[in-house]
Amino acid sequence: MMQADNIDIGSTLGGFKIEREIGRGGMGVVYKAHELSLNRKVALKILSQRLSADEEFINRFKREAQIIAALNHPNIVNILSYGEERGHYYFAMEYIKGKDLGQILKEKKIIPIQEALSITAKVSSALSEAGARGVVHRDIKPSNIMIDAMGRVKVTDFGVAHFEASVDKLTQTGLFLGTPQYASPEQAAGRPLDIRSDIYGLGAVLYRMLSGQPPVTGESPLAMVAKITTEPVTPIERINPSVPKPVSALIKKMMAKSIEVRFQTPDDLLKAIDRCVDQLKISDSGDKVAIQGPGETAAAEYRRSYLKLFTLFVLLIGIFFLIKWLFIDEGWKEKPVDVTTVAQEQKPMQDLSPTVSLEESRPAADQTVPAAEDSTPEVPDVKDSMVVKTEKKAIKTPLPAAMREERKASVLKSVPILPEIPLVLLAVSGDDHLVPIVRAQLESILAGSGLKPIDISEMPILREKMLMGELPLTWYGIKKWVPNDQAHILVLAQVKKTGSMPLKYYGRTQDLTIASFSVRWVDMGTGTSSDLPITGSMKFTLLNMEDIVRSEITAATNAIGDKIMQFWKTKVDSVKKG
Repeated sequence: MMQADNIDIGSTLGGFKIEREIGRGGMGVVYKAHELSLNRKVALKILSQRLSADEEFINRFKREAQIIAALNHPNIVNILSYGEERGHYYFAMEYIKGKDLGQILKEKKIIPIQEALSITAKVSSALSEAGARGVVHRDIKPSNIMIDAMGRVKVTDFGVAHFEASVDKLTQTGLFLGTPQYASPEQAAGRPLDIRSDIYGLGAVLYRMLSGQPPVTGESPLAMVAKITTEPVTPIERINPSVPKPVSALIKKMMAKSIEVRFQTPDDLLKAIDRCVDQLKISDSGDKVAIQGPGETAAAEYRRSYLKLFTLFVLLIGIFFLIKWLFIDEGWKEKPVDVTTVAQEQKPMQDLSPTVSLEESRPAADQTVPAAEDSTPEVPDVKDSMVVKTEKKAIKTPLPAAMREERKASVLKSVPILPEIPLVLLAVSGDDHLVPIVRAQLESILAGSGLKPIDISEMPILREKMLMGELPLTWYGIKKWVPNDQAHILVLAQVKKTGSMPLKYYGRTQDLTIASFSVRWVDMGTGTSSDLPITGSMKFTLLNMEDIVRSEITAATNAIGDKIMQFWKTKVDSVKKG
């Protein structure tokens, strides 16, 4: 039998078979369920009987669910359906295979700064979509941020969302909706809310990820609400002194008490995060800025200083051996060779090039010394000769055949050996739903041109860094992790949704999505390309998305394989000619 807030496992509600409980909160219970009609897994949220008994709340929740379902963003969990059965109100959401950030923080306590900033940026992007539609989440907290097995971030639980344009307010007297540890001052005080309240909550989440504790604690929710409105938040650098100043300043502005001092929009926050990343030199240089606990700061600083000294020492040793090789071992100029040594080396070849000795160069007492110009032998080509010093002058004499062959072999070794068919590394980024389609189509086009495409996920080091958000998808960011013989051409593609509009036909309405894409290829060795980036746009609905995307990508990039092959053939021919 179904109770108000406790649904029996194995029972069915609205065509969804309940499998197990996922989470429980003030608004109700979330279950993993199986949608029987479409044979797929969903997350089913069933509202608490306390809220379902209020008719005004039911009407508001139904209207809000419809608007939230229109949110279309890769970092927002989609609401799939809404319904009511036997007094139970519910909505089904896409099921995410992964953990929420709250569970991750219980295991790790502190998140590395690169990952923390990446999560913050993705949530901010989701808030930008919500804010553009006048939706305030007002319960941004770790447990409402899902991270799947591929590292993708999804904001969930818009069930208590507030609408700025709404005339009838959801919050009733004495009813606090949200989580006190992450609530904004205006939310705690019951004042009007907008998207800046969610920016505060996101700042509190970032504070928690880097400090190991919420920004506000208290003996009870009421005590925490009082602290939020009356007491300043302890600066994060006091909790964890290893937090860099740019990150500390970012959090301070996100969590400003005054709503006017905070970032005014999620887009402003995204730009600030980008600037912060640039200051920390994370994306471009690949340097890892790790966040340690307060007790580890001195040890970490010592390790960094030791690493810098060791790196400098290795660099100096390398420079020494390079100078030794250039000016001592090999030499830029031909070296004087001892005449005795040369004579000994040339004895087997006396019929080809006569040797010169000190005794032969001295005239007898009764001999007349001819003029210098008459005694100078014909000088062979300098490339195949060496200088021989005598007491009177230096004479150029041909190199022995063995030495000439050795020199030619040395030159040949320095010429890179290039394969006739290049290995093409393919990296596609952007919208989670469109990326797999674009990747598969590009792989097919490249393979059809006789190339050997390799997906970036096939290289373990690149896959790991992508999952952790440490790999910028640029030529420079990828090149330093890929050995020269594992990829010769890099194809970078990006696809993203740029807008949507309702499309009505036969009395039905469906979203028409607009997306843009860009594709460019570069030489992995030099980062250059003889071709301009390929760009385009496409429009599709959910029903014809795959067909349209494949068609547009094919039309725009059908010649890319031939261009790469022609470029590579020219390069190989050039190397062969020396």
